[in-house]
Amino acid sequence: MNRERVTRLLLLVLLLGGGLLIGRWSLSQREEGDVDANPETDVDSSFRQWFWESRGLDLLVQTGLLFAGALGIAALLPKKERIG
Repeated sequence: MNRERVTRLLLLVLLLGGGLLIGRWSLSQREEGDVDANPETDVDSSFRQWFWESRGLDLLVQTGLLFAGALGIAALLPKKERIG
């Protein structure tokens, strides 16, 4: 894989991740406008709800780890010799 392809792939991943974060942020801003008639006051359940609903950072970390793993495997493979 040459440097130009890696750069394009990295740019694609960054753009997709950024779009996902912006989309999730705008949805959360829209939902915050809704007033709940019976809000939960339990700290444990509110943390649990936040932890399982706010997964943007988790998604970016997992995507980065997958990308780093793929680059690591590509670095370990022998390079092809070009003919010609």
